[in-house]
Amino acid sequence: MGGTPLALCQNNDIYGVIYLKDIIKPGISERFDQMRRMGIKTVMLTGDNRITASVIAQEAGVDDFIAEATPEDKIEVIRSEQAQGKLVAMTGDGTNDAPALAQANVGVAMNSGTQAAKEAANMVDLDSDPTKLIDIVTIGKQLLITRGALTTFSIANDVAKYFAIIPAIFPGIGVSALNIMGLASTQSAVLSALIYNALIIPALIPLALTGVKFRPLSADQLLQRNIFIYGLGGVVAPFIAIKVIDVLIAAVGLA
Repeated sequence: MGGTPLALCQNNDIYGVIYLKDIIKPGISERFDQMRRMGIKTVMLTGDNRITASVIAQEAGVDDFIAEATPEDKIEVIRSEQAQGKLVAMTGDGTNDAPALAQANVGVAMNSGTQAAKEAANMVDLDSDPTKLIDIVTIGKQLLITRGALTTFSIANDVAKYFAIIPAIFPGIGVSALNIMGLASTQSAVLSALIYNALIIPALIPLALTGVKFRPLSADQLLQRNIFIYGLGGVVAPFIAIKVIDVLIAAVGLA
């Protein structure tokens, strides 16, 4: 099942049968599972007949397949998904894949493919691995997650920092009750905040350079994780650090 038999014959005598079948790369099913956890739907578009396509799709572990697809069919499928607001990535290696590669938001041609496919695609995969899209998505998401993490931490950090020091800086406006950390003085609060700023900005440089480690989660799960770790961390860090710096400043008599 899932292959094409070719009979070898001379005149009316059959001498043998050659069975042709696409070979599924080892581990590709697990790679498609990883895509699924990342919220990516995989669809196999193939010109093979439905029986062959269904077997290959089942062995590979894709979410859906469309058999006996012409180049026009492939473009129509991509356009239909794009009309729903989805970003579509396409991998292919044949000349008949070229129009679809050009239509997709991200087109990746296999290095072993035709020149037409390579010219139509946005990039060429030198390893000719259809699941290389995982690496492309992972790098892109890691960049976005890192930027989001730094932004989330910075906003939460600034809000918490000013909430921590303003009651100590302006005791005369009736907000002294909000000075929950009991900062020593106005001068100490300002100096503590300045020192904290001077320390926290260089401390974020390694995170910006190395990036936040990507995990194959859905967009909602990534957002929740980002807010929980970096949002909460941005709120807690100023209170702890500024209080510690304030105590040290008061101890050495700087303010």
